[in-house]
Amino acid sequence: MRVKSVSDLAFKALDFLTEDEDELWVAHIVFDGQAKETGKIQKIMKQDCGNSYDSVQRTLKRLVEKGIIIRVLQGKYEPNLGMLLPKMIDLLEAEQEAEGVE
Repeated sequence: MRVKSVSDLAFKALDFLTEDEDELWVAHIVFDGQAKETGKIQKIMKQDCGNSYDSVQRTLKRLVEKGIIIRVLQGKYEPNLGMLLPKMIDLLEAEQEAEGVE
């Protein structure tokens, strides 16, 4: 699939870096700026996926341990662009090589 936008490329990179759908969607919520606080992330995941608050808390902890998101304050998270950007570049270069574009 050809990358159509930076957002699409970021989502593909997050898909590669995360292990399951819960991690992917929680990371996407943080990276997309939909929510940064634990309570808001939990509310979105409860409404959209039916996840319990404890499940979301465990998912946030795993994402922090992997370095995908950063816990900047208690209950507040930010995307770790330093981890995501190199993966985005790798994916874009691989796609360009596959198409024969330099």
